[in-house]
Amino acid sequence: MEATGVYHEALAMYLHQKRYTISVMQSGRVKRYAQSLDQRSKTDALDSRMLAMLGYERKLTSWSPPNKTLRQLKALSRERSFLLKEKNVEKNRLHAVETAAYSNKKEIKRYARRLKLLEEQLEEVEQERRELVASNKRLAQKMHYLESIPGVSFLSAATVVGETCGFNEITSAKQLTCYAGYDVVLKESGNFRGSTKISKKGNKHIRSILHMPSMTAVRVNPTLKVFYQRLKPKKVKSIVALGAVQRKLLLLMYSLYKKDEFYTPQPKQKTARTLSPCCTG
Repeated sequence: MEATGVYHEALAMYLHQKRYTISVMQSGRVKRYAQSLDQRSKTDALDSRMLAMLGYERKLTSWSPPNKTLRQLKALSRERSFLLKEKNVEKNRLHAVETAAYSNKKEIKRYARRLKLLEEQLEEVEQERRELVASNKRLAQKMHYLESIPGVSFLSAATVVGETCGFNEITSAKQLTCYAGYDVVLKESGNFRGSTKISKKGNKHIRSILHMPSMTAVRVNPTLKVFYQRLKPKKVKSIVALGAVQRKLLLLMYSLYKKDEFYTPQPKQKTARTLSPCCTG
């Protein structure tokens, strides 16, 4: 079946409970397969036939429901993201009302009350996330592994773990890179050389939450700081370099989570002096 936000989950859970083997496909992959069939019309009957052909022709990975705790963690992370956006909208509106030539004091008070409510709800969600993680000893320990990385906080670690459902369906670094939208896209044709950039077709919540940790990491994490500075002489834009740091940070989190290891800084490599042939002998 095709992943349709949250709408496919109830059917997928029901079929799994009835011991059916199912595979949940990302909408992008399904769309590209339909295009390969030159399917131009779109009806429920045609889509069902196309999905059946896809399942028959390709070797697909079977789907299993994610852990309940991880599902709750993801839901709380999404709720927090929504509340933050609402808070920013209300703050901008309040600022506009306060600076207007004819401001209404009652209107300002209503905006202030809404902002206070949003802040209280954000605190509730954050507390609920921490309690949820603390209630699961194994998850709490894995979170400690991720938080040992300089620049990674509980907030960013909880969001990444929730969005990936504990990396349960991730089997390789390449797959994780594509899932988060950090895979590099290159367009070339004949003499034309297009710019190289990340696809941004993956999970936007992961990219969003890793922005601030990447900015912190290039200051406090020696390994990532060197990696970031190495890109600067190549005339790479700062935002592009930070994207590369985010990818490194995500793959590091994946590695520590899977291996149950704390972060260990890489020792500084000593540059060996090489002698020219004329000086040897």
